[in-house]
Formats: sequence, C-alpha cells, structure tokens
Amino acid sequence: MKFSEILGHSAIKANWTSSIRQGRVPHAQLLVGKEGNSALAMATAYAQYLSCAQPTDSDSCGQCPSCIKYQQLIHPDLHFSFPIFGADAICDDFIQDFRAAFIANPQLSLGQWFAYLKADNKKPNIPIKECRNIIKKLALRPYESSYKVLVMWLPEYLGKEGNVLLKLLEEPPQNTLFLLVTDNQEAILSTIISRTQYTRIPSYTYPEIERFLVEQKAIASDIAKNAALMAEGNLSKAIELASELDNPQFEDFRQWVLDCYQGNMTKVIGDMDKFSEKGKEGIKLFLLYGIQLFRACLLMAQNSDKLQLNSAEKEFVSKLSKWVNQSNIQALYETFNKAIFEIDRNGSVKLILINVSLRLKNCLQTAMAHANKP
Repeated sequence: MKFSEILGHSAIKANWTSSIRQGRVPHAQLLVGKEGNSALAMATAYAQYLSCAQPTDSDSCGQCPSCIKYQQLIHPDLHFSFPIFGADAICDDFIQDFRAAFIANPQLSLGQWFAYLKADNKKPNIPIKECRNIIKKLALRPYESSYKVLVMWLPEYLGKEGNVLLKLLEEPPQNTLFLLVTDNQEAILSTIISRTQYTRIPSYTYPEIERFLVEQKAIASDIAKNAALMAEGNLSKAIELASELDNPQFEDFRQWVLDCYQGNMTKVIGDMDKFSEKGKEGIKLFLLYGIQLFRACLLMAQNSDKLQLNSAEKEFVSKLSKWVNQSNIQALYETFNKAIFEIDRNGSVKLILINVSLRLKNCLQTAMAHANKP
C-alpha cells in the first residue's frame, strides 16, 4: 500500500515520511480514529515506506522487491494481528482471508471482516494463543528488511490477555516496530497505551468523500452527495451507501413507510423475509438511508438549500414532511439508531425491524392525528 493510494491525510503522511528519513522511528505507535478513516491502510503504507529500497521524499517506490511483496501483504517481515474467533485459533489461520479482504477493501471494518468470514454471530477477540505467537514471531531477526513490523488491528479486542505483550512492547528486539490501529482507544489497556506514541487519524470530510466517490468510483454526483452526507466521515460506509443508493433502495423504503403509515402491519410483517435478504450490513444501510430522508423532511420544511435528493426522493419527502417534523423526529432518530445498535449486537433482525415498524407507524399516525385536529 502506497501513501498515494490512500485518500487525504497529507499532513500525517508528510510528517511520517520526514521522520523516517531522519531515522526517527518510534518502536510502538498507536493510530487512533473512527472507523472508515483508512488508519489500517495508513499503517501498512508506513511500514512499506520504511522497508522500501528506493523511497522518494513522499512515498515508497512501489517497484522494488520489498514494495511488490508489501503490495500483496506477503513480505516475510510484515505481520498482522487482528480479531478472530475461537480460543485455540491464531491469526495465521486466517491470514489468507485477511489479505484478500483487506486488498479488496483497504477501509475494512470489523463488521465487514466478520461478514467476509461468514462469522456474524461469533465473538471477536485476539486470544492468548495469538499473543504468544506474536512473541515467538518477533523474537526472530528480520529476513529481508531492516525492520520487522507487526500491524495489530483493533487491539481493544486483546482484553486482559494484552498484559502478556507488555514486556515485548516496552523492550522489543532491535528494529522491531509495532503499529496498533484502533477506533476505540478507551477499550485498550492503559498499560499498553502508555507504551505507545499516539497519532490521531481524522475522519474524512464531506467534500473529500464526495470527490472520491465521483472521481475514483465513478458514482453519479447526486448519489455521491447523498452517500457522503450519510457516511458522517466514514469512507467505507460511504462506498457501501453509494452502492446501496444506486440500487432500488428508495422504492423499498417508500413502500415500507406507506405501509406503516396506513397501518398495514400484516403486509409489513410479511415483507420481513424480503428485508432480511439484505443482510445485517444492508439493513443497517437501509435504516441509515431512512435517517437521511427524515433529516431531509426537516430541511424541506425550513426551505433549506442543503437538500441532496433526486426528483423521486424530493417528491416523496415533500409529502412525508407533513408527518415527520419537530414533534417526532427525535423519537424516529432514536428508534432507527437503536435498531442499528441492536443489529450490531447480533439481535434478531426480524424482531428489530418489526419493532421499528410499529414505532414508525405510531409516530406517523400520531402526527397525522394532531394535524387533523380542528
């Protein structure tokens, strides 16, 4: 992974390349930021630059034997540790899958990783056996490069087992580098944090994401604007949203809202199997899309010029804004966000969607009743 292949973060890239050229390489670094900010890709690009045989001032060459192996994530001095499942497993058991998933999606999230493994209901962790395997691997000398690198993705899943690594983190073998990548710093052992140098990787801005979707992914402008607004700085989510919005997401949502509004709950419940076919991530994106349209209802009521909708969406939102307003928007936001949270926690998707449907029906019909009062 080259720095030039990663969107944004120019100041961090410049600082890192400068410090490496000056020989200032902290042996343990913690990269902190929200999901979808390319921190894992940044860590890998840092390691590739460090090992490159012909680096420029701003990037690795991408052509030397070291870079070619790094691009495929198969360099013998590059090691990965990441959440897996099973107390007796180690990350080497999953490394082929991880390489394939990461190369296909450099903004990989934990949910996407476990979906790739078809392990949605498994509990992610980095077990004690993996910690001992790390110690064993890093005790060896580098094979080809000056540095031996461990990229640990989501060290918050170490739990108390992370204490096994404290001595190694504090006094690593010569030319050994730890790059820890997290989106939940508070869940990491304080004893680990205290042994690392901290770098915050910021979330992407709305213009950065919109431009990336249009220029790099050839997404239509109106879809890119919608996806960028809904993603809230998460590039990975924006790419998924753009794909979903390019599909008939709108018609499914419109019909569902109309059925709830009309109180046709028999049909709503009957449609749950169709909704379940979207999968967990697809349903989360569907609910996020709904939140975006509810937000558009408020903006339309205020005659805002910030609406980023196509003509069909505008027509629908114009009608929906009669029933989605300041009186119920908070309840709708809370209902949809709670549903997303419960889906993430492996709740029953069908029961969650039925509950959301009932709450949506109540909110819309209550608003209609108030509007019809003399």
